[in-house]
Amino acid sequence: MEIRQLTTFIAIVELGGFTKATEQMGYAQSTVTSHIQLLEAELGKPLFDRLGKKLVLTAAGRDLLPRARQMLAIHREIMNIAADEGEVSGDLVLGAGESLSIYRLGETLKEFRKSCPRVNIILKNSICSDLRSKLHTGELDIIFTIEPRIEDPDLIVRSLKREPMVFIGSPEADMDFLALGSSAPSASDSIIFSEKGCSFRIAFESYLRQRSIRHMNPLEFSSIEASKKCVMNGLGISLLPRYAVSSELKEGTLKALEAPEQLGIFATQLAYHKNKSISQPMSKFMEIAASNSASWK
Repeated sequence: MEIRQLTTFIAIVELGGFTKATEQMGYAQSTVTSHIQLLEAELGKPLFDRLGKKLVLTAAGRDLLPRARQMLAIHREIMNIAADEGEVSGDLVLGAGESLSIYRLGETLKEFRKSCPRVNIILKNSICSDLRSKLHTGELDIIFTIEPRIEDPDLIVRSLKREPMVFIGSPEADMDFLALGSSAPSASDSIIFSEKGCSFRIAFESYLRQRSIRHMNPLEFSSIEASKKCVMNGLGISLLPRYAVSSELKEGTLKALEAPEQLGIFATQLAYHKNKSISQPMSKFMEIAASNSASWK
């Protein structure tokens, strides 16, 4: 059993199929198939079933997955130990919300790459709950989330910056129904939600319930940029961090209503597992991120 075989197995699971894993890993289709066949031969059990066009894990595949992830995490730590003394090298696997990757982490990544050119950076975007889960499984070294205070005794959490949230609409949108003083029983425009499980959506839905605001035919987008475009085109009202829409607000292509603290106090937070050995790449990246966050607007 080889590390590359386990890497291929995990890629197939996370990407949803052999073809996507082949494309991302740069292997030939036959190589990916061979890796799985060798694993199955060693285990004596199949790892995947095909149900129509859908690829699903067998019981053996489900048992192998968390163990394979642990083995890859240990392998990364071993490779970091083997780094040349005096120069930071190895792998660094980061997780972040989409908006943070776009609007907050760019300068940090650039500075880190300049100071640690031998480190292989892997950045994965997902919703906050999924990122926290992947810290527990060892898939990620560090995560950056924007959400209310993380309460998890197994995680070390650093709050980098409090982030104002705003309701956004087109310049012509009626957002008065969202104001705390309003008694409007229903939304004047459609609501545009982020994907299920996202902290923005959870807070927005909770606020609408608390104020008994009815809304119909909501739209859902997993991309913040898609949500902004739809709002600018007058398709509805959404909730986003102010930093993600500051340019559009200055240009007048969007207007905003400050979200009250009743909706929740959001902050950009850095987190890692308390039992995680802090590698040189982790330490350096956290140092740069903490320093850069002081100048975030």
